[in-house]
Amino acid sequence: MIAAIMTSPARARNLGRPVIGLILTLVLLPGVVYVLAESLRKPSTFHIAADTEVLEMVTTGVSATRWYIQQADAMLGAADPLSQQPLDSFPFSGLVEIGPRSNVRMVRYGNGPLQITLQEHESSALESSGSLFNAHDGTLQGEATQEEAKELTRAIPVVTLENLSSQPTTWHWEDTASLNVHIEELPVSGSLLAVGAIGSETYAASVGEPPPVLRAGRVIVMEKRLLSDLRYPVMELDLQLGDEVYVMDANGNPADTACVFSVVGQQGPGIEVACHATGKTLQVSRFGGHVVRMEPGPWDMILAEPTLQAMIPLLFSLIYLLLQWLMRLIFPRRIKSPDTMKE
Repeated sequence: MIAAIMTSPARARNLGRPVIGLILTLVLLPGVVYVLAESLRKPSTFHIAADTEVLEMVTTGVSATRWYIQQADAMLGAADPLSQQPLDSFPFSGLVEIGPRSNVRMVRYGNGPLQITLQEHESSALESSGSLFNAHDGTLQGEATQEEAKELTRAIPVVTLENLSSQPTTWHWEDTASLNVHIEELPVSGSLLAVGAIGSETYAASVGEPPPVLRAGRVIVMEKRLLSDLRYPVMELDLQLGDEVYVMDANGNPADTACVFSVVGQQGPGIEVACHATGKTLQVSRFGGHVVRMEPGPWDMILAEPTLQAMIPLLFSLIYLLLQWLMRLIFPRRIKSPDTMKE
């Protein structure tokens, strides 16, 4: 009995070291996992699917965008607000080529015709929006002046129309054009690499037309898995009536957005849009000045990343073994001498 009582403090000391190591491991593990997830974090991919009445974006890149459109009424040039004579329109069916840095606005109310407006994007607006294209065109940064950059980007006209309905085929080049497309049997589909918003936050009715709005949609945020090219969903958001959606990069500038749109006849109203963009933050502007920001953080990645979840037991073991080694190094066990044992 006396020997057991005397040896109990030694056993307590031997048991205390593993318990302390376990407690410290549980305390340090969340921080280590957080730092690991933050260090391995990469830009998110935002997938946006929406039914909208309006899509207004500015084309990027160095090549032109080409669409095929049938049964449209085309108008070239900008209308003079002081003139009472309307612009002449002509029937058009053929190829539409849109140059870089062109403003593209598509509006469709219900099952009505698709209204497409193409015009040159003002350079002053580019500068005021936080150097919208600095990340996409290195010639604008330092080497070329604003006028030189404008000449370079206008090597491709704003809009080129190849009218196949006329005999012979006619070509038209202009800085501004409008198309009123009648949707019948064949849908109007196309792609667009641009920056800008999906939907519109403008709710004041103008003369002649009601304000176009986004009807419904959904956003899915995808992250890249560790040690793989596969992606997994992290966050989801349902879009509401009247939302305006845009993706921002790490510098706070609008991110490149790749969109595919389709406009069908009586089967579906509005414009069906599917876009994806790689950036940091999704911003949703809602009526009343309310802005919803959606940005996945490290904890969102930890809760959804299967590879990182599988690594947590391994990290736990490594931290525990490291702490045990440090405690043995700092607090070595005392070896009793034979004289002390006899006493």
